Amino acid sequence: MTAALYAVFFFLSKVVALPSFTILYLPIILLGVFPVWFGWGGLIGSLVGALIGGAFVEGLGFLAWIEAVTALIIYGLNWLLIPRRAAEEKTTKNLLLLLAVYAATLFIGTSYVLWQFTFFGLFSANDAIVVLLPTFAVNFIIEAVICPVLLRTLSPKLRNWGFY
Repeated sequence: MTAALYAVFFFLSKVVALPSFTILYLPIILLGVFPVWFGWGGLIGSLVGALIGGAFVEGLGFLAWIEAVTALIIYGLNWLLIPRRAAEEKTTKNLLLLLAVYAATLFIGTSYVLWQFTFFGLFSANDAIVVLLPTFAVNFIIEAVICPVLLRTLSPKLRNWGFY
């Protein structure tokens, strides 16, 4: 289920894309909530979905592993750094902590993917620098608005249903 959602979100991101790079990275929504809800299963699904998205949506072929490693970095850091209380307790402090984690992990992940694309010659260094901040800004706004709402509204229901 998580892999399918990830691949669908990747496909929806194709709307705003450069050759071999997705600026609008809608799977960031999933990477912001799946670590809290699904743990290892969500990680594996995200990796598979990132491979599918990288190979078939961005057309990277065997270089789709770059997208999977990016998903691993963002998911793993979110999993380690987002405290459970940030998803359940509705305080300003927890919201700010959650947004800080999202900003840091998204910036690290975006920098990594652009560095890899530069390393393999898919982007020039100048193009990567030009794309970094707008890509980060667009995706952070989406993540900062949608993920806290999803966590705060769906987490209690998912907990009652025994999902996490």
